[in-house]
Amino acid sequence: MNNNISKLRNVLKANAAFSVIGGLVAVTDAPWVSEQTGIDHVAVTRVVGVGLLVFAPLVAMIVLTGSRTDTSRLIRDSLLVSINDFLWVAATIVVLATVELTTAGIVVALLLALMVTDFGVAQLWYRSKLVGSKETAIVAA
Repeated sequence: MNNNISKLRNVLKANAAFSVIGGLVAVTDAPWVSEQTGIDHVAVTRVVGVGLLVFAPLVAMIVLTGSRTDTSRLIRDSLLVSINDFLWVAATIVVLATVELTTAGIVVALLLALMVTDFGVAQLWYRSKLVGSKETAIVAA
């Protein structure tokens, strides 16, 4: 199998796993997370957690349903995941600019945004190596 296909799948898997972990923490311990970060409404923390728990299986499905020989769906859908990752980062910037978070909340928000940016960029990088490449055409043939 094409090495870049494997790398793209691995980044998507890591993205999904990271989202599950974050979603579970936000949903199961929302009062603590809200208190530590300075988020005034526990419901907001829970909604974010549920959103992550919806996002994660969608990303996992992209990895699992993409045929090992037909990469066109993987290439298309990984772009959508990256777009969502960058929307998360944009939302984080808005939150940092408009919500009075604790120092811990600011640090956590920045670290999460950095990690999500890494996922989005890595997905675009490996995707770019596949779009129109001869290796992809050979795998798809």
